[in-house]
Order: sequence, then C-alpha cells, then structure tokens
Amino acid sequence: MENLLPSSYALRQMFHTLLPSGIRMFGAGIQFLSTVIVARVLGDGPSAGFFFWSSVLMTSGPIATYGLEQIALRNVPRLQRDGRNDEIGSFVAGLRSLSLLVSFLIGLGWVVYAVVTQPEPGGFRIWHLLAPLALASIATTLINGEALKGLSRPVAGTIYGHLLPVSLFCVLVALFAEYLSSPGILTLYTGSYLVGALAARYAPGGNFRAHYFSWPGREKRGELIREGFSICCVSLFGALGFIVPLAIMEMTRPAAEVSHLTTAFRIGILFIVLGSAIHSVFAPALSRSAELPNPFTPVFKVHGKAIVITLAALGLPLGIGIAFPEPVMLIFGEAFRGGAESLRLLLIVQLLSLCLGPVPYLLLMTGHTAFLARIGVAKFAAATILSFLLIPRFGGSGMVAAMGIAFLGEGLIGIAYAVIKLRAEKSGNRAEE
Repeated sequence: MENLLPSSYALRQMFHTLLPSGIRMFGAGIQFLSTVIVARVLGDGPSAGFFFWSSVLMTSGPIATYGLEQIALRNVPRLQRDGRNDEIGSFVAGLRSLSLLVSFLIGLGWVVYAVVTQPEPGGFRIWHLLAPLALASIATTLINGEALKGLSRPVAGTIYGHLLPVSLFCVLVALFAEYLSSPGILTLYTGSYLVGALAARYAPGGNFRAHYFSWPGREKRGELIREGFSICCVSLFGALGFIVPLAIMEMTRPAAEVSHLTTAFRIGILFIVLGSAIHSVFAPALSRSAELPNPFTPVFKVHGKAIVITLAALGLPLGIGIAFPEPVMLIFGEAFRGGAESLRLLLIVQLLSLCLGPVPYLLLMTGHTAFLARIGVAKFAAATILSFLLIPRFGGSGMVAAMGIAFLGEGLIGIAYAVIKLRAEKSGNRAEE
C-alpha cells in the first residue's frame, strides 16, 4: 500500500498540472473549428479579410498588453503570499487601464492602415473602428487570465483568458456566418472577446468585483511602464515578425493565396498554442531552478523535460500534417487545396521549433528579458528582409521560409546565450566557494 502512495500522489500532481493545458487545448480545438466554419461558408476569397484581420489582431494583442499580463503573473502571487489580498483587485485594475490606453493607440494605427488599404472604391468603413475595441478586449482578456493563474486558479485563468471568448465566437459563427461577410464575422469576433473580458469580473476568487478599471498613480504608473518595456519589446518584435511579412503578402499576392496562407497558419498556430500550453506548465519550475546556487543543470533538466513531453504529445499529429498536408487543408474546403505546400513547410518549422524547447520561457525565467528583446529585433529584421526577397518569387512558401529561418535562428541563439550565462554563473559560484 505504501508503494502505491507516491504513484497516486504523482498522478494527482500530473492531473493538477496538465488540466489547465488540457482545457487550453480544448479551446484551441474550438478555435480551429470556428476557422473551418468560416472558411467553408465564405470560401477562400471572401474569407481573406477576416483571416487577415483576426490574425493581425490576435498577434497584436500581446503588444497591447504592454507585457502587463506577465507582470500580473509575477506580482499577484507575491501580493497573495504577503496577505495583501485587498490590493490585488486594484493592482490588476491598474494593469487593465494602462493596457486600454496602449490598445487604443495601436488600434488607431490599424484603423489608418485599414483605411489606406481599403480596396476600390476605398475610403473609411464603420468596421475599421473594430480594431481598437478588439485589441482592448483581447489585451484585457490576457491580463485577466494571467492574473487568475497568479492567484493559483489556473483552470479559471484558462477559461476566462481563452476558452470563454473562443467558445462564444464559435457558437455565433455556427449560427450566423452564412448571413454575414468578413466584416460582420469580425464584429462577432470582437464582441466575443469583449464579453469574455467583462465576464472575468465575476470569476470566482478573482478579487475583481470591487475594482475593474482604475488609473494607477504616477509612481506606480512609471514603475509599470519601466517594468513592462522589455517584455513589450519581446511581444512587439515577435508580432512584427509575422505581421510585416503578412502585410507584404496581402499587398503583393492574390486574395485567395492570402486566404490559403492564413488558413495554413491557423493550423500552425494551433500547434503553437498547444506547445505553449505545455511549456507554460514548466515556467514556474524554470523560475525556481534559476534561483538555485548552481542553476545550470536544474534549469536544463526542466528545459529538456519540456522538450520530451511536448514532442511526445505533438510529434505524431505534426508528422501526419507534414506527410499529408493536402487532406488537412481540404478540411476547409476544396478551394483551400492550394495551401498544402505552405502548410507542410510551416509544420516542419514547427517541429524543429519544438525540438528547441521553450526558449522564451528559458530566457524570461532566468532573468534575460533584455537579451530576448534584442534578439527579437534581429529576428524581425531578418524576417522582413527575407520576406521582401522570397515572397515575390515563392509566395506563401516564401513567407513561411523567411519566418522559419528567423524564428529558428532566434531559438538557437537564445539557447546558446542561456548556456553561456548559466555556465558562467555556475563557475562564479564555484569560485566563491
């Protein structure tokens, strides 16, 4: 009986650890289903507008948070540990308010872009104003999710930070997509995230009811701006590494080809989400290991474990997608067959990326956020230059190749940097001894 206790405890711990990831994966499946519905109802050409703008908005969301969701994840547990539970609601409310300002500034930039690139006869459309509202809703949702995780409520964080808005959008699309065009579906998308953002006020144990929006004081505001800058740069250049190549595609290639590519990226993003959900489980362990006197071996044991478990979970479906990309694309309809080769190349890049492990978490949790931001700038520059060179000649496959080279280069450099720094720290600790 005693021999069974560790096994039973391990199973309970595994269930507790992986349940939020399982819910996140379920949400990713629902998100994927909504993509299939839109693609089949609208077809490849008419759906291009929705796929482009939803991709841009979701990629811009982490920029609009200004890194404040990571600050929530790090600081909320400390407030809770110190017994300052009454401060948690006002602290998170200040993060939301600051992100609203950033969201509307970025959103106004996207409004200008939408007006400038509006097809003939051109001009302003009411739907262009969705960008600031959508970004604000997505950013608030992300902050709510991370704050709930920081309160040791990872399941609630995943539900309110992801599952609720994507499920609502899927239901609305299933009911109304056949009556709407791309702007109408984009309105449903925005409304779903708005409902999800506001619903978190009533999340059990969230401490959000008394305060939901409050402007932080001058001193606290300055502290948050300084603290969030490096994290924001990581998100900014990571997003631009996708947005700029996609904008080049939209301006230079036919709408149907853009739709094929963005649909292929939806499948790729599904694996990114699943991989990130698994990687995030190991982030606290990476952080704790980094605080040990000799962190090199403990940190890379956790990093290696993350690689093995992620490949065990996602290796087979990635392999199927790489071997049979055309049947996968046909899920969206016969018109999307043309995106098969882009999908194959994208999934190969995803597989190689998973083999490198959770590099952003590795650098963030070991205190090398500034370096992660710097290599993010280099990644963005490389992706942009390569996109200008490859997209005109190879189309969607050229964009995937450009991004793949840049992203894999970032991963390799990040691991090399972490190895050098942690080895140096280990050597320094030995010298002190």
